[in-house]
Amino acid sequence: MEAIRFGGKMNDRDERVAALSNMVLYNSMNDKQYVDGAPHIKHRDIRELYGKLVVQVFDQAKESVIVPNVLDLGAGEGSVTLPFLELGAKVTAVDISENQLSALQNRCKRYGDSLEAQCMDISDFLSSTTPKYNIIVVNSFLHHIPDYLRLIRSAVTRLAPSGQFFAFQDPLRYDTVEKPTKLFSEMGYLVWRSRRGNIMRGVKTRIRRLRGIYSDEHEVDFAEYHVVRNGVDQNAIVALLAEEGFDSTLIRYFSTQSPAFQFIGTRLGMKNKFGIIARKKEA
Repeated sequence: MEAIRFGGKMNDRDERVAALSNMVLYNSMNDKQYVDGAPHIKHRDIRELYGKLVVQVFDQAKESVIVPNVLDLGAGEGSVTLPFLELGAKVTAVDISENQLSALQNRCKRYGDSLEAQCMDISDFLSSTTPKYNIIVVNSFLHHIPDYLRLIRSAVTRLAPSGQFFAFQDPLRYDTVEKPTKLFSEMGYLVWRSRRGNIMRGVKTRIRRLRGIYSDEHEVDFAEYHVVRNGVDQNAIVALLAEEGFDSTLIRYFSTQSPAFQFIGTRLGMKNKFGIIARKKEA
């Protein structure tokens, strides 16, 4: 199919293609491949940051309920779901990939009835679910969604009073990142990618992304929308949440696939990724 230059609002077809592309891409990955490409899982400093934020969100929820009810959208293989279960939450994990959810269920099987796994499209789930949740988590997920603002607006309607929306590990809007950090991040990615094999495919993908286009023929283009749309707009998300009656805290930090670049970038105080903790205001 013809490559399409990104621009404007995504239509329903684009949403569906993105969902199916994610399913194809992540069903083809084994656990080791996924973890290798996921800095928030393999780098200790990011895992520690995530752990601290999970505890903060969980403790806040415990002020309202004895057992927080967590909805984990785009849950993946379970590495970032597990901390909530370990703290004592009840978790509904939703993902379109059967392979990823199978790995999640295996990793978290000792928690039994505290975990419910749903293999389905996120938009379909949100339109059909009726329970209210104390915490909604989107971890390394928003950059896969063409219209992430619409998804967030839909998701937060499923929050109970004083509920929290917790996002983590998405790329800052590119034009808000300092140029040295952008260059350093790109170098880190290229160093990591050069050791993954299939160099020509990687080069062709990078050329397409530098030109700002995506193609129906390449599932990675639909699974990683942020590369052709200026990252993820953290400021627009905060503004949307404010409109919906939430107080938000924006957390900026550094994350890349390469361990060496991760170490250096963190020590230099660079920022290229973000998380958000938003709490619904009391009525």
